[in-house]
Amino acid sequence: MKSIIDNQSLEKTGIERLQWFRDMMPLVDSINDYLDNEQIFKGKIIAICMHIEPKTAVWIEGILRGGAKHIYLVGCLGTTKEDTAAYLASLDRMTVLGKKNDTYEDHQNYLTQVMDHKIDLFLDNGASLILAHDRLKPDWTPIGANEETRSGKLLIEKEKVSPDYPVVVIDDSPVKQLLENAIGVGQSVVDGFMRATSLLLGGKQVLVIGYGFCGSGVAKKFKGQGANVMVYDLNPTIRLKAKADGYYVDDLPEVIKKADVIITVTGSFDVIRPDHIKYFKPNVILANSGHYSFEIDVKGLKEKASVTRVKKDIEKLTFTDKSCYLIADASPVNLACGDGNPIEIMDLGLGLQSASAIRILETDNQLKKGLQAVPVDIDKKISIDMMAILK
Repeated sequence: MKSIIDNQSLEKTGIERLQWFRDMMPLVDSINDYLDNEQIFKGKIIAICMHIEPKTAVWIEGILRGGAKHIYLVGCLGTTKEDTAAYLASLDRMTVLGKKNDTYEDHQNYLTQVMDHKIDLFLDNGASLILAHDRLKPDWTPIGANEETRSGKLLIEKEKVSPDYPVVVIDDSPVKQLLENAIGVGQSVVDGFMRATSLLLGGKQVLVIGYGFCGSGVAKKFKGQGANVMVYDLNPTIRLKAKADGYYVDDLPEVIKKADVIITVTGSFDVIRPDHIKYFKPNVILANSGHYSFEIDVKGLKEKASVTRVKKDIEKLTFTDKSCYLIADASPVNLACGDGNPIEIMDLGLGLQSASAIRILETDNQLKKGLQAVPVDIDKKISIDMMAILK
């Protein structure tokens, strides 16, 4: 099975760019050495769905060093770094399926191809592999899986999928919630937004839709840059929490009317839809920082508009009486327009991924079938190890 990527000639650029990330990821580096010494993944065939970017590549190097027989890597929509894909595709025992502008149909086709092979372990992001396995029902079952995101967990529950194997939900880990989600995502979303727009944030009316760990972090970072932040969440208790945290909270139509910038962070689909156009402030900017671009109904909005690209990552949608701007086709703005979460944050998150994968492969892992949180001892060990590194 051959890799499907944008440009193999970018391999050298990918190699050169990776060294900085290796040097800044001491936790993953130490785990990669352990995997190498212990050959944890020896003989295992592994399917990964993950953002194809440098931090992911450093992590995957460790899985290969740990003896993986073969890795099938499927990229996430709208976030693939072409040079990283070229580097990974050059490695032995790797098949990379991911292009920068893949469609949802491309993504599903890649997953179908992967399911033609007997996979021992899923390392998933957005539940793509888990849902594809349930849909296609091949004559094999993986030993287990990790699921990285809240979006993925919600999709598994929404589709009423009951995996007949352990699924460790990384997003249920306090390490991920309190550090990657609440701290890292906010910084990277502001960074991606600034790279895409070059706009002053001070004084902007910014609406953050979704006030979980990620959304609260996004709101905090925009507020720190001088924006006037508004919040909406479906959950009235969460809305109350946002109010108590000092944000302006109101019904969705009312906050949309006031917003210069709208950012979705929900894990749900069609949060912003064509029926919201009537509430849009002229020239409002739309961006998404959830896992899937479908948080904004891009197709529905574009069907109502004439579309003009005005900048590399920005399109202008002109309706009958107003316009709006769409960033990166609603792909996650932190990765589509920037380098994603801070390196140290992903060092922690990917360390958690590796530790959870190791636990799944242990014969006495004591994991039950179906969705479950990261074992508490893994959370503690990863936190202690990172504290030792930071001293």
